[in-house]
Amino acid sequence: MKTNKNLEDLLKSAIQDSLATYGASNDGNYIGDLYIYYNEENQSLTFFDDMEQELLCILLSENSIQFQTNPLKEIKYASGKVLKELVNEKAFDKEYIYKPFTVDLVDEDFTILEELIFIDDDTLKLDNELWNDLDKDLDDFFNDLMK
Repeated sequence: MKTNKNLEDLLKSAIQDSLATYGASNDGNYIGDLYIYYNEENQSLTFFDDMEQELLCILLSENSIQFQTNPLKEIKYASGKVLKELVNEKAFDKEYIYKPFTVDLVDEDFTILEELIFIDDDTLKLDNELWNDLDKDLDDFFNDLMK
């Protein structure tokens, strides 16, 4: 997929700002999930904490973001690249981030459309790799069992 550098830059700063907003208002609580909601009607991305409290909303049109094909697919792809960078920069190693920690793409009802990242103390899974690996492991186990 073609890289949308403007979208990636915007997502990176929005994720960082969302976590900073949570950290600044943190009164001893921890965040375990960060939800990203794409509103197609007003072309916005809204970031929520795990209590479904809005942390940040950005209008994509105001930031000159143009999608080539499928907006959700492009957001998912750009998020994956950005989240890998943020993990390498240790952006999720904050005292108010509870592990396991996930970043999820959700719909308006907070139904998870895609798990973008899963971080535990000793596990990091990006782009739904957790479930793909688990499925493969279970298939291998079942095949061995049937032999």
